[in-house]
Amino acid sequence: MKKFFQSGWFRLLRFLAVIYGCVALFACTMADRMIFVPPPPSYSSEAPSLVTIPTSNGTSIAAFHYPAKEGAPTVLYSHGNAEDAGHSIRLYQAWQELGWGVLAYDYPGYGRSPGSPSERGAEQAIEGSWKYLTETQGIDPDDVVVVGRSVGSGPSVWLTREKTPAALILISPFTSTYAVMSPAQYFLPANRFPNLRRIRSCEVPLLVIHGEADGIIPTTHGRELHAASPANPKQFVGIPGAGHNDLFQKAGPEVITAMADFIRQVRK
Repeated sequence: MKKFFQSGWFRLLRFLAVIYGCVALFACTMADRMIFVPPPPSYSSEAPSLVTIPTSNGTSIAAFHYPAKEGAPTVLYSHGNAEDAGHSIRLYQAWQELGWGVLAYDYPGYGRSPGSPSERGAEQAIEGSWKYLTETQGIDPDDVVVVGRSVGSGPSVWLTREKTPAALILISPFTSTYAVMSPAQYFLPANRFPNLRRIRSCEVPLLVIHGEADGIIPTTHGRELHAASPANPKQFVGIPGAGHNDLFQKAGPEVITAMADFIRQVRK
């Protein structure tokens, strides 16, 4: 045994252990900063339809709220990474044209929401948004459709493990953040938004929409989530030729039609 501890193999293992420890520490402390990249706010604090929603950590977040027409669903929308809730006004308008309501909130550190972005902060933000809709506004959970795009798939999947909205719709989602960022996902601690593990306990009707030419989050992520979900019904819609950031530009009407057909199906 003494020879082993003095051998080159032991020195190599010790070196690798130190390297792993450094990488693991970096992953634990820097993961949120690498995942969340908030842009400068795209809207002012006086923007129309802007509301303030309290969260469980004692702070408040900013959100756009557009009420639904009578009998129509309300979309609880979690946006993508390098954008805030103000960047998708045209998308909300398209949903409003269908009569849908929209609550699009900002994670801490995004838009006019104070604080620093983190996985937990995003989860508290969507939880506060859910309570705002179902408790403050008195909207029946059966009339709420949870929609998460890209990094927004994380808080959306997290929420629907405990809540029962009419449906969960994931647009360009990932199986986990580490699965996108590094092939070493299975060896690093403190993974963020482990959607693939969490979705196995989500029985809410599921629609996954993914651009087939997505070079940032490959379509395999969306297909794996769809396959792992126990939901019934569930559907996967691949959009040929569409990537990650140009999905709505290339296939906006197709995406909205797929959403409308699915929502109509689950709300019969």
